[in-house]
Amino acid sequence: MSQGNSEGLSETLSEASEAEVRDILVIDDDPANLTAVEVALGDLGRRIVKAQSGREALRHLLEQDFALILLDVQMPEMDGFETARLIRSRDRSAHVPIIFITAYERDDDEVLRGYRLGAVDFMFKPIVPEVLRAKASVFVALQERTEEVRSHQVRLREMERREHDQQLAEERRRWETEQLRQENRRKDEFLAILSHELRNPLASIVAGLEFIGALDVPDDRFAGAHTLMNRQIHHLTRLVDDLLDISRISQGKIALDKCQMDLREAVEHAVESVCLSTSDRGHAVEISSPESPVWVHGDRDRLIQVVANLLSNAVRYTEADGHIEVELTAESTQTHLRVADNGRGIEPQAIDHIFELFTQEKTDGQGLGLGLTLVHRLVQMHGGTVDVRSDGPGTGSEFVVSLPLVTEASAAEDGGPSAEKEAVESPQYAPLSIALVDDDQDVREPMRMLLETWGHTVTDAKSGEEGVELVVAQRPDVVLMDIGMPGVDGYEAARQVRQTLRESTPRLIAMTGFGSSRDRERSRAAGFDAHIVKPARPDELKRILRGIDHDNEL
Repeated sequence: MSQGNSEGLSETLSEASEAEVRDILVIDDDPANLTAVEVALGDLGRRIVKAQSGREALRHLLEQDFALILLDVQMPEMDGFETARLIRSRDRSAHVPIIFITAYERDDDEVLRGYRLGAVDFMFKPIVPEVLRAKASVFVALQERTEEVRSHQVRLREMERREHDQQLAEERRRWETEQLRQENRRKDEFLAILSHELRNPLASIVAGLEFIGALDVPDDRFAGAHTLMNRQIHHLTRLVDDLLDISRISQGKIALDKCQMDLREAVEHAVESVCLSTSDRGHAVEISSPESPVWVHGDRDRLIQVVANLLSNAVRYTEADGHIEVELTAESTQTHLRVADNGRGIEPQAIDHIFELFTQEKTDGQGLGLGLTLVHRLVQMHGGTVDVRSDGPGTGSEFVVSLPLVTEASAAEDGGPSAEKEAVESPQYAPLSIALVDDDQDVREPMRMLLETWGHTVTDAKSGEEGVELVVAQRPDVVLMDIGMPGVDGYEAARQVRQTLRESTPRLIAMTGFGSSRDRERSRAAGFDAHIVKPARPDELKRILRGIDHDNEL
């Protein structure tokens, strides 16, 4: 039994011990006898209720309960025996002790009749006050104890019922918790499948659009359609990424890959990622940042995502030809990123809920209400804060992200800009021989065409088994391999290639729809050198291929 239940039971028993102080009912047709009994029982501390007939006594019993009844046998109209029978016929008074009092000599038949009617004793007149007082006190005390026991039993049953109800409620809570856990597990499994099933067609479309964009087609309508499709596929990819990221962050499955980085680069990349949206709506974007690096300790991709989500939010809630400001400042210990617009603004009652999941101020807008939630949680994971300000509808809005600043000395020790960045900026790289392994032809074909457009030589395989044979036979420079293939999946294919070629193994790159931290760990354990989540961004793929060309460590 819990402590709370034990305390409740103690209180209940304590209340039960304080039994109700009941009166004594005396029934006699002679007023003098009533007075004599009242005087004799005066020391008991009980009120004496007097009745001169059986009918009067029954009326008193309808109004209250008594601890003891003293009943004269010889009364007119309704004698004591008939009165006792009626008293015993009522559930409420069936167990009240009755002492019969009679002025006649003792008659065994009458005594037996009285006992059969529930009498506890017989007394004969004249009454000896001391004897009456002694007997009355005993029976009153016995009645009190009986009532206490009965009250305890009732209250104990009530406590048992309550405890039983609490146990049932606890069992139900445990069952609901387990059901919720199973629902969350099924949701995670569904999102993993959703990730793979959505990213594969997205990969095909992205690669196909990149290939088409490389063609020199002198037609403005073609260019406009290509720009529109690029913008929409970028939006769709962001929606998928945001949905999966929210799920992973909620489960604590996202690990930040932190390094010393210049926050100005994150702002620059984020502005580039939304430039199509801003130009399409005619927004003027004003960027202000320090001339010197703004060093922070953070995950480059995630901080780009933070800035991009804030910019996308500003674009969505600012009418055409609006103005957006991006301001980066640095203090002694903190850096502040301010993204402000002159758009719709935010209702005062919505300010406190703006970072909650699926919250949208503009009900007819695009998106799922995930972007600002991701911003809030990612900034918190970086040890920072994000604040929002708005003076109401039509006044625009302002978001300020504050992050811990890394000192210049610490940034210098870390090496500043990396060689990887120099490799990305290098415009020249040699063609590579690439093996493309994917069971989905709609992914292989546009990716092969895109890679060939970049000058690489590409051979492909449609299964893990064929991929292993192809790589072992041709020894390409790099292998782009899907993970979720039937039969021999990407993990097993990578292990077989490494076991066969050992030191001669080419660079293995997992290109898959599975992108959680656990998936990345599994790909590393299987022998992959890099992990790209579909749809692969062309700039990311180029960076990795250039890194291979420059023999950089992935």
